[in-house]
Amino acid sequence: MKRAYWVFLFSVLALAHPALGADTPKRGGRLVFAMEADVSTMNPFVRMLSTDQLMRSLFYETLFDFDLKNNIVPALGQSWAISKNGLEYTVKLRPGVKFHNGQDVTAEDVKWSAEYAMDPKNGATGLSLMKAVESITVPDRHTVRFRLKEPTAPFLSTLATIRGFVVVPKDSIARGADTLSGFPPGTGPFAFKEWKTGVQLVLVRHQPYWQKGLPYLDEVVFKPIADATVRLSSLRAGDVDIIERAPSSFVSKIKKGELPGIRVAEASAAGFKRLIFNVQKPPFDNRKLREAVAFAIDKRQYLEAAFWGLGTPVDQRYPAGNPWFVKMPKMERDPAKAKAALAEAGAGKDFEVELLGQQGDEAEQQILQQQFASAGIKMKITLLEYGTYRKKQRDRDFQMIIFGGRLQPDPHLVYGAEYTCAEAEQAKARKGTRNLPGYCNEQVDKLLAEASKITDRKKRFELYAKAIRQIYEEVPEVPIAFYPRFYAHRDRVKGFVTSDTGDINSTKIGVLRTWIEK
Repeated sequence: MKRAYWVFLFSVLALAHPALGADTPKRGGRLVFAMEADVSTMNPFVRMLSTDQLMRSLFYETLFDFDLKNNIVPALGQSWAISKNGLEYTVKLRPGVKFHNGQDVTAEDVKWSAEYAMDPKNGATGLSLMKAVESITVPDRHTVRFRLKEPTAPFLSTLATIRGFVVVPKDSIARGADTLSGFPPGTGPFAFKEWKTGVQLVLVRHQPYWQKGLPYLDEVVFKPIADATVRLSSLRAGDVDIIERAPSSFVSKIKKGELPGIRVAEASAAGFKRLIFNVQKPPFDNRKLREAVAFAIDKRQYLEAAFWGLGTPVDQRYPAGNPWFVKMPKMERDPAKAKAALAEAGAGKDFEVELLGQQGDEAEQQILQQQFASAGIKMKITLLEYGTYRKKQRDRDFQMIIFGGRLQPDPHLVYGAEYTCAEAEQAKARKGTRNLPGYCNEQVDKLLAEASKITDRKKRFELYAKAIRQIYEEVPEVPIAFYPRFYAHRDRVKGFVTSDTGDINSTKIGVLRTWIEK
């Protein structure tokens, strides 16, 4: 008889949370939140840009969640059981949860949502994360069972990230649809009301939300304002209540109280920059040319020029001090090595590369252009508005781009989700993928697959370390730095707390528990 152990997590205890601050939260009000960009699509399963993830977290939810210490806690799933052989995960759903359209959440909805993410035709970002699933069954209305092809140690983490899948009503999205006519209903604390592309996204309080008494706000309005200086000016003028990515140049002034009425919330590791090569077409299908670029970059100088010196240079997706940080040879700036790599690649005097960038990020591109020139590399900068930039990225119409990436609690959510051959095929097909370089190495695939099966953390680390070293030996990208991001808000905004990675909402923190002093 199959043995299983049940992990019961009581929602009353897990969700208990004192008021943040001495004041009693007040209900009602409207929060206007200025973001760097607009939401990119109505489909919550695709295009997991940081902006999309942040905004979606208010109206879509997963089975489980992470707390501030990266422990897995209940969300739509109230408890779970794992079979002794590690192949079956049985999830008991929280009873009484309703979608924004008033429909009850059932196990059939969870099954359908997970299977939507698993279908390659849909281009979902959860495709790689869910590939371990062999089948999904529904024993009863509030129980869903995932049968895995093989033991997969980080599977619970997959069920706790929006990048895996969110829960929407069964059949609410047409399979393979490129565009949707509306946002499918979610279960989060706020429900969709209105979206005017490029102007604002309006959400209203979801009643009844499963966390009784929450949220406090009546309405949240997201406004896309691409220019950081304009965002700050809008905040100071009182046109918005809170902004993301407050300009680093103003943060010290805010902290010193030189900008009265404005406060700062810091996300210490929310920012990450990497230079990504398109390895699926010339010129950067040539590894030596990628090495030449890597040897041209001075990461500390980049931070000084673009981020006022805030941040830490890195050579991988985890910073030093993180449990998943891997020691490996560094590719530091060395103009002589850059020129030697160019010569070995056969690059002539007329050789020129193009960096695709976003308007407003000129300081980043210009410092790289200067560094490249001093290492013998001509670089053309093409600056585009956000929408055009994103289209070219999706269409694989670039040589190099500067991009980011979130710090994840488990390497499976980074390397196992992004640096696989399956995701590289998605890139070739121009479908939604997080494998932006289009990188594929079958040996790395094997290491990542093996690491996902093992529960022993030390052995998992050794396998991931081998995979990570192999990835960066081939230079599909150049990790540059982690740096803090800052949310700035008016004094009247109370209770807003973010995580180290910059989350604006979860079952414990963020807009869910934010209120307005009237």
